[in-house]
Formats: sequence, C-alpha cells, structure tokens
Amino acid sequence: MFKRFASLAVLALSLSISAQAADLTAWSPQPEEHPTTIALQGMLKRLKETSSRLDSSLMPVAAASNQNKLIAGLQSGEIGVAVITPSTVARLAPQARVLALPFLFRDSKQMFKQLDGEVGKELEQSMATQGVVLLGWYDGGTRSFYMRNRPPRSISDLDGLKVRIPNRADLRETVSALGGVPQVLAYQDVNAAFEAGNIDAAENDLLSYEADQHYKRAKFFVTTSHAVQYEALVVSAVVWNKLSDAERAGLREAGRDSALADREIWAKRMIAARMRLEKEGVKFVDQRDSMAFASRVTATYKPYMENPVTAPLLLKLMTAKG
Repeated sequence: MFKRFASLAVLALSLSISAQAADLTAWSPQPEEHPTTIALQGMLKRLKETSSRLDSSLMPVAAASNQNKLIAGLQSGEIGVAVITPSTVARLAPQARVLALPFLFRDSKQMFKQLDGEVGKELEQSMATQGVVLLGWYDGGTRSFYMRNRPPRSISDLDGLKVRIPNRADLRETVSALGGVPQVLAYQDVNAAFEAGNIDAAENDLLSYEADQHYKRAKFFVTTSHAVQYEALVVSAVVWNKLSDAERAGLREAGRDSALADREIWAKRMIAARMRLEKEGVKFVDQRDSMAFASRVTATYKPYMENPVTAPLLLKLMTAKG
C-alpha cells in the first residue's frame, strides 16, 4: 500500500524519556502521508507537549520492516511504540488470525464495535503475555475489487478473471473461492500489468487505488469490502514498566485519542477520494448482494472453526449482533 517499496515508508521516531529510562523508538509501517503515520506523529507530538520528559525526533529505519525483528524489538524495548499490522498481531495473539477471514465484517464500524469491546480486550490480554501493551486500534483500510474492462453484473462474472493480489494466503483463498484466478504480483508492477492485459482486476483499499493511479487503468471499482482491516497501536512492556502511573494514564489516553483520530482521517479521505475519482471517470459499483459473495467463501472458515485456538473467537464474532 502507498508505494511501500518506493519509500518503504518505514519510519521511526526516537523519544528520550528521561535519564533513568531507555530511549524509546516509535515505528510505523506506512509512509509519512498515510493516516497511520499522521495519527502516530500526532500522538507523539501531544506527549512531547504535555510532558517535559519527552523529546522526539524523526528518523528513518528499515530494520523493523522484518516481522521477526519488529517483535523482538518490541519485546526488548529497543522499539518502544509501534503500529503493527494484522499479521504481526496474529503472531502475538494467534486467535486474531480469524480477523483476516473474508466478509467477516460488513464495514469498519462493525469491526471497531468488536475491537473496542470484549474481543479487543481478549486480544489485548494475549498480546500482554508476549510483552506488548495495546494502546488502540487503527483503521487498516477496506479492500475491494477494481476491474479493467467492466464490473461484474453477478458473482459468476468473476469466474476466470485474473486478479492481482499481494503474496498473502488469505487473499489467495478468497479470490479462488470467488472464482477468480489469483495473480501474485509486486505492487509496483500493477499498472504495467493492467496496461499489458496480464491482469483483469486487482483488489486494494480506495486510498491505495487513488494514490498509485490504478484508476487510470481500471475504471470500475466494486465495493465488495471483502477484507476489512485494522492495525494496532502498541507499546513495549519494557518501556511501559518504566513509566509512572500518571505517565501510563497519559499514554493510554493519548493512544485512544490517536486511534480515533486515525479513523477520522481515513473516513474523510475516503469521502474525498471517491468524489475526486468520480470526477476522473471512475464508475463505482456499490455491491449490495454481499450474501452471494459471502456464500462462496464459507469453505475458508472451516479450518478456523475446527481449530481450538481460533474457533471460540470466530464463533463469538459470527454470532455477535450489529
């Protein structure tokens, strides 16, 4: 997303807490202009302004893009604050793997109702046992399909379409279940693949579709919302344990407000992006027959229902109201 390979957009913000505390480094997986990083920077700025013990500076770091190093850094305290993606959350809380299932949530509002409630508390407790303290849930974008020639009039129109996906097993299973032919392709090669006719469609969130100008090659955007994604704002337990009760309370409040700010930025940008893209000639197809899509992917749920680690959470989510 957002040209991760071009700028990798991986950044770090180093904070000096005090002479008694170790330096704190904050990391974002997204580029500087992304809602994730804007929200994180806003939180760090607020902490700096409200505490004389905090001093921040921006510095790039690529090492934390490796998931193993990121987790090790959080557990050791070398990385103090980070925004982590669902795959990293699932490494810390294995039951979170169910959150990647297709059509599990209708939209981000429904997802956050669960993450801000008992489901989120369960994941928070699991992450805490791995040396990571949850501060809040960020929006991770909602993925939909976009087509080069025409939108599907029915679910059967997806049959045989060559659909670009990143190298993710969950998306490979989703596209296959819907009848498409998954094409694992580097993100920077998507525009060229559309122009060459090597792919018929791709899938991503609306902001990525706009930012990297995929809309110029694929004018039909179908709001399937097959993957509603999140990110988690966390702090290392090593750093957390060095803070006073008052500092912890301030950090929790700042983290909660940062998560809300991130969601608001996403919402505003989504509205603005759609308005701009409509003026550019993009045809939006709001998919209302979600049950037809969801019915095709039921088999992807079976392994999670049979797994004692993931089954309880999946059952809870599937029976939740709203």
